[in-house]
Amino acid sequence: MLEKLELKNFAKFAELPIHFSPRINIIIGENGTGKTQLLKAAYAANAALNDELQGADLAKRLCRIYRPTNDSLGKLVRHGTPVGEHAEIEARFAGGQRLQARFTSASKTVALPVVVAQPAIGAPLFFPTKEVLSLLRGIKNKDADLKTIESIFDSTYLDLCEKLMVKKPIKAEETIESDPRFGAVYEKLVNALEGRFSLTDLGGSVHMSFDPGQYQVQRDKEQHELNTRMQAKFVANKGESVSANMAAEGIRKLGILQLLLQNHQLDPGRMGTLFWDEPETNMNPKLTRLLVEILLELSRNGQQIVLATHDYVLLKWFDLLVKKGLGDHIRFHALSVEDGKITVQSADDYRQLNSNAIANTFNDLYDEEIKRSLGGA
Repeated sequence: MLEKLELKNFAKFAELPIHFSPRINIIIGENGTGKTQLLKAAYAANAALNDELQGADLAKRLCRIYRPTNDSLGKLVRHGTPVGEHAEIEARFAGGQRLQARFTSASKTVALPVVVAQPAIGAPLFFPTKEVLSLLRGIKNKDADLKTIESIFDSTYLDLCEKLMVKKPIKAEETIESDPRFGAVYEKLVNALEGRFSLTDLGGSVHMSFDPGQYQVQRDKEQHELNTRMQAKFVANKGESVSANMAAEGIRKLGILQLLLQNHQLDPGRMGTLFWDEPETNMNPKLTRLLVEILLELSRNGQQIVLATHDYVLLKWFDLLVKKGLGDHIRFHALSVEDGKITVQSADDYRQLNSNAIANTFNDLYDEEIKRSLGGA
């Protein structure tokens, strides 16, 4: 788990230290305060120390994630930084792992990360603002031009597509039976969506479908007829399978969670941090409660989550649904600009934040409503 991230002269940040909760972290702030840049820096640090990418070229990875002008690493040094001074990224993790990276505006490579304690960190996940299911067929098509794809999408999209295409090791039903933690989240999500998504790689052409249905508890018919063992079975509405692209975008965003749970790329307690940039985008507010319930359940099972949001409804559902008795913990981080520099204030209650763009906007709306009800007095 990510404990601390410190950025210096990097991207928008002159100097920004931020301490993370091991459970759920919510980044808020006005447009332009660097929420996405912060998420990407934390994701890059986690990815650099995971099993799959340990030792990979961090300079190239930063450029693929941020897409700076001319793919130049030096463009990631904060504008106005004196020539010769370093941009720095430092990340510390709960297992003792530590990453330090330094470079200047003239650098072509990043100074090698310093890793303290050898155990690798589980691979992180990054959900960008736009959902990727509708993009998956094009990105993973065997006839697609890789250079063109990479010129359109930064690697947060491409990384997520790779994770979605990993073949599931065993059937979801078998996992539900053997792992109650998985079943509690997965069944609830599928039943709330009233169906589940599926992906099939047909020799370089991806087929995606949404199968309406729900999980029902039934007697296991494969056992002896006198057997009374009950098992959760997915019961599909026959003949109603549709293309995944025909599902609403908000449903597809939740479908990404379902697919990654199903193929174990989202594996609470064993993987790195889950980063999600504006999960509420294009999602019907009615789905927000379900989203918060799922994220809280994942957190209770050991999943660290860091998300950025502009949505008051999302904040309020977290406030209403958090259960301290189950170990829930949410830390809010508000980014703001003071004297031309981005600062952060962290608190365990978003109402304690001095600079809260979301709450302030809704207070302004409430004040205007009062004025109108009083006839403009």
